[in-house]
Amino acid sequence: MRQNSARHLVLLLALLVLKTAPVQAQSSNQDPCGDGSGIMPLPDKALGVCGLDDTDHVLEFEGDLTIPFSIRSCWADWEGNEWSTAYCAQSRDYTIEVTGPTLNQEFALSGPGGDIPVALTFHHPSVTSTAIVPGQVTGTRFRGAANGQQTPVSFSITPSTATAPTPGIYRGTLQFYLYQCNPWGSPDDPYNPILCKDSTASDNRTELSPPLSVDIALLVGAGIRISGLEDMVLQMPAPGNDITAEQYFCVYTTASTKFTLRADSQNGSGQFLLGGASTTDTIAYELLVQSEKPPKRKTKLVEGVFTQKGWEGHSSVDCTGYSDENMLLNLTIPAANLANPQDYQYTDTLTLTVEMQ
Repeated sequence: MRQNSARHLVLLLALLVLKTAPVQAQSSNQDPCGDGSGIMPLPDKALGVCGLDDTDHVLEFEGDLTIPFSIRSCWADWEGNEWSTAYCAQSRDYTIEVTGPTLNQEFALSGPGGDIPVALTFHHPSVTSTAIVPGQVTGTRFRGAANGQQTPVSFSITPSTATAPTPGIYRGTLQFYLYQCNPWGSPDDPYNPILCKDSTASDNRTELSPPLSVDIALLVGAGIRISGLEDMVLQMPAPGNDITAEQYFCVYTTASTKFTLRADSQNGSGQFLLGGASTTDTIAYELLVQSEKPPKRKTKLVEGVFTQKGWEGHSSVDCTGYSDENMLLNLTIPAANLANPQDYQYTDTLTLTVEMQ
């Protein structure tokens, strides 16, 4: 009999330990877009995330994507029953967390050229835009709304353009977590803090479980861009001297694909001409273009005609902030063309067009 009593005592203690373990209240997003007033478990009344996980979200390289959705974060005094509903009357603040594939502590999308980093930002009406760090709960607490109201929020996703990726489709899946905060405490009191993810309270807050999956697709097409060109102001030199001028500019192509170039003169047809401001007098000029990347091959441009040889484009859309421009344009007006000008000012609009080979 004593042995049986001992076994019974051990079993009773085990039951007591299990009974005192904390239980987390969790919402399965059962009512994502409603006001939480229906007959449902209290955690599902308290949280609803509407419009975030129902479709694939697609963006294009060199652009950004805004994903609008809404969040209900509140709490009801009682759950209601099989005959009546209870309203989610009290507002609850919350924090969020997003996890997913990463590259150098940034979110990443994977495709034919490897991984592309993307920046993720959360937007809430009452808070400045909040950058989301993978796997870290936001330090900012976002406000919910009383009476089950949905608060409009959004994510913005921006791919890095530091390096041009190989064309194709890049994909990734992000996991979205939301943690309601306990309604008491003070952020300045370590003995009575406001807790969100780390809260063990189950009778006045909840959290989203399982997290919501957000599928992102990035479309990278073959692209080319010319930039960095500026107006050139020329001064008349001493008699017998040429006018020379130059400027650097940037040509980006996807995956550094080779390109050719054409220059068109507004005043010329088959030649580059500066036109007089008050007369029909013109002055011819010459253009050379070369790459700043080896081999630094110079090519004399023919007005209106694409170059026969090509150059490799830069892998950065803006040539690393225009600190590494890859092309050089040289302009020359021979002294002989300046011998007898008939006007006080000459101008031309030069249009450069680039085309991938």
